Amino acid sequence: MRSLVLAGALLLLAAAPAAAQTEVGGSVPSMLSLELDDASGFSSFPAGPGEHDLIVRARITSTANRTRVSVADGDVAEGRRLGRMASNASLLDQPLEARVGSDPFQPLNAEVDPILAEFGPVSNERVTIRLRQRIGAGERPRGTYEKTLLITLSSTAP
Repeated sequence: MRSLVLAGALLLLAAAPAAAQTEVGGSVPSMLSLELDDASGFSSFPAGPGEHDLIVRARITSTANRTRVSVADGDVAEGRRLGRMASNASLLDQPLEARVGSDPFQPLNAEVDPILAEFGPVSNERVTIRLRQRIGAGERPRGTYEKTLLITLSSTAP
């Protein structure tokens, strides 16, 4: 009986299909995507001192190992106009400040260094960009104030 069981096991092994090898792989194209929602806040500056916030919500997608979101003054401004909101010839006393995520606020009046935050590979990552305008005591804003901002998403490595 012992030889019959062994012969049956050999027969089953011989009848099993041979294992096939299949190569599996693929490529992921490089991708950078930045989507900005409508900003909320800054509808008007009330008379008197205070801090006024504006929030811009963004979604980023990146396949890069290092991705940066940056905020900088987008105007071709020099001197006193750099980083400041303007209404015709009138400027607010304090520069507009920004932060990305939970980083501290920084003024947008730097000529070279933008405010930035770094991320790894992400898909539809939500990022909050906060802008803050301080109005000093005795300052009386009148009219419509504007500032063009440059919000960018860039990869520093493939």
